[in-house]
Amino acid sequence: MTKHFSVVSLFSILVISGCATTSSNIEYPNLPVVDNELGKSKWAQLERFPARYPQQAVINSLEGCATVEYVITPENNIRDIVVVKSTNKHFSTAAKDVVTNWKWGELPKNVTSEPVKTQTRFDFCFDKANQSCSTIEPEYSCPGEDIIYSRGMMVQ
Repeated sequence: MTKHFSVVSLFSILVISGCATTSSNIEYPNLPVVDNELGKSKWAQLERFPARYPQQAVINSLEGCATVEYVITPENNIRDIVVVKSTNKHFSTAAKDVVTNWKWGELPKNVTSEPVKTQTRFDFCFDKANQSCSTIEPEYSCPGEDIIYSRGMMVQ
């Protein structure tokens, strides 16, 4: 299980909206999902970073998750990005945006010889007193073995 972290403050948040490019036409409808594909060593050079905690979710102290499924082509393009499950529309948008903004173009071409479909789960949670949210069993649930944490911190 791969874990990545990000920390935001409840009162000092910078929101930069990315542009998720999704196609209304699914190019690879019959491609099976490969669980935790990005956990394989061939993807180690990919710079992945957590999704920004959505401002509206921070303001409302919302925790939750979003799992996105997408296809990676041999040219390192992302296709067919869809939300598999999400607890909030803001988490869905943040998850789709960050996947498309990872540094795919910096990878060597043909890391994969065929298109591959995989999933990434994004958990949006607040750290508790002296305990990282990644160690707490969440009250929400989204599928996926490849988990990236976007962590928030309550500031008094």
